[in-house]
Amino acid sequence: MPTIEASPAPPLPKEEMQQLQQTVEMFEVITQANPQDTQSMEILKEAHFRLGHMQEALAVTRRLADAHMELGQYSGAVLEYEYILQHDPENPDIIAALGQVEDRLRASQADSQKVSGDGGAINLDFRSVVVDNSNLIATKKTTSAERISVRGSVDSAAIAAQLETADDGNDALAKFLGQHRLVSEDVLTPSLMAIRKRNGARQSGQPSASLISELVARGGVDLENLLCGILDRSKFAYLPLDCYDVDRQIVKMLPEAVTLGRLIIPFDIISRTMMVALANPFDVVGKEAVQQLLDYNIQWHLASPAAVSKALTDAYKR
Repeated sequence: MPTIEASPAPPLPKEEMQQLQQTVEMFEVITQANPQDTQSMEILKEAHFRLGHMQEALAVTRRLADAHMELGQYSGAVLEYEYILQHDPENPDIIAALGQVEDRLRASQADSQKVSGDGGAINLDFRSVVVDNSNLIATKKTTSAERISVRGSVDSAAIAAQLETADDGNDALAKFLGQHRLVSEDVLTPSLMAIRKRNGARQSGQPSASLISELVARGGVDLENLLCGILDRSKFAYLPLDCYDVDRQIVKMLPEAVTLGRLIIPFDIISRTMMVALANPFDVVGKEAVQQLLDYNIQWHLASPAAVSKALTDAYKR
């Protein structure tokens, strides 16, 4: 394979370089542990490109293409393999892989044409999260273009006001945990009631109370086991937010009614993608508010509620 030179680019500010390097280190660990986590690989690839690490970026692109292939996402695999060939046009392995995935793509398209209607389609839009046999189905990425098409004019103050009384997703989370027997009912019910009371009395500027944290505090379940149970049954990726240097200015791109009120925190931007961590993946209303307020592609990550709360408290230090 020929040596690939990094394209000349204006030097990045020192702080941005440090943040990108931190992103590389964290998401390299995440993608090694989860080799089919395509959204994390996209973040890792983009960070390498921004740093001018062309060899590393193309290596991640190959991993991403292979993951798309294994997952049956043939169109995505074609795009990644073709990108590699733009930089290494004589690579025999990539040429062979591209031919194979194009064959599978054509076969898949032919099969889909034989099926009339779309009754078997699954709605993976965050605006209407589906619970199928008690399993959470949710997209890992929501595109800005999809949101803008229905967005129109956004009234941030109105959205923030609506969130004060809107469903916070804790009832749905409790139902999910109970149905999957991740938490016993004798701990789940009083915890949910306690959280409703505490959040009802929450003062402005304070983070919301988390049902997950309350369950752990009552001794109903171990935090790691509980998060693993949620992740095993959902399509989310976990992010160790407490290891990440959160950009305060990015956090403040959302109103406090979303961040503090919903334990949702945007923590980094790479290109046109904003990475957002949240403590409750069932907070459909909160996620919809983020989509309406931010003109970015959104990539979602589940994080420990304590880590989200601490990051928010640090970001809003007066």
